[in-house]
Amino acid sequence: MDSTLNQVVNLYKPSGPTSFAMVHSVKKILGVKKAGHIGTLDPMAEGILPICLNQSTRIIQFLSPLSKHYQCTMMLGAATDTQDSTGKTIFEGGPSEITETQVRDLLMSFIGEQKQVPPMYSAKKSNGIPLYKLARNGITIERKPVSVHFYSIDFVNMEENRVEFEVHCSAGTYIRTLCHDIGQSLGCGAHMSGLIRKRVGAFAQDSSITPEELETANNNGSLAGVLFPVEKALEFLPEIRINDDFIEPISNGNALPKFSLKAYPGEFKPGMMLRVCNGSDKVLAIVEPLVDQDQFSQLAPEDIAFKLKRVLI
Repeated sequence: MDSTLNQVVNLYKPSGPTSFAMVHSVKKILGVKKAGHIGTLDPMAEGILPICLNQSTRIIQFLSPLSKHYQCTMMLGAATDTQDSTGKTIFEGGPSEITETQVRDLLMSFIGEQKQVPPMYSAKKSNGIPLYKLARNGITIERKPVSVHFYSIDFVNMEENRVEFEVHCSAGTYIRTLCHDIGQSLGCGAHMSGLIRKRVGAFAQDSSITPEELETANNNGSLAGVLFPVEKALEFLPEIRINDDFIEPISNGNALPKFSLKAYPGEFKPGMMLRVCNGSDKVLAIVEPLVDQDQFSQLAPEDIAFKLKRVLI
């Protein structure tokens, strides 16, 4: 198989199709058997939807927790059952007295760790059933609040009841729920009317490619120039370098003893993920420390220092 087809597509999803439909489309365009996306986008949303191809699907679990950047349009004056403009209005209020200062202050108040109740119209599951399937059948169940984190929320513009803002948040955050919660706090109701995901880790809007552009690149032989190698996708992880004579043992699933390491970060601890590279910068595996840097210095050369989380070769 062409090694190009083990890379990642930085796809720009248009508004309309589901994330699953975009994965199917990419598989069809490129003729690959296996693909998976990072971070679901609602059908009405557009923007960055990284899709891992074939062997690169092994890194999805390490990319999924990455924080996300969004541009959102919120409409004040009505709350909907889906918390966006595709749903039915369940509450209407008068937003005419709401000032820009109130909106700016309220946006600021959501920065930091928050508890967010997942919407019924979402892919989260209850007893194996997606919540949106229950919601479509008129069933509403109690959902436990989950912790999310807003690293920044920047006001962009307000015109009548239309508000634009930009968000940097943790994975698993629902921006339409943020809009709904803002509407409740203001007392006038609100819903999301537009959403663009602008960045996920190394995947940014300016380096993205539309499905049409992907098909053209595949047809004219320029595909290699538009896909992301696994190495670039995993640049955010701290790096370990190993001696080349340990490449085969790691490919056979052996954990890393202290003597196998050529270079490693100054600080690390259990729970962290690190990428393992060889002399040619190829990512061989993802590992987790068994000890911190202080304990590491006391290990004997043959002691295991890092356990394997995923072999990538």
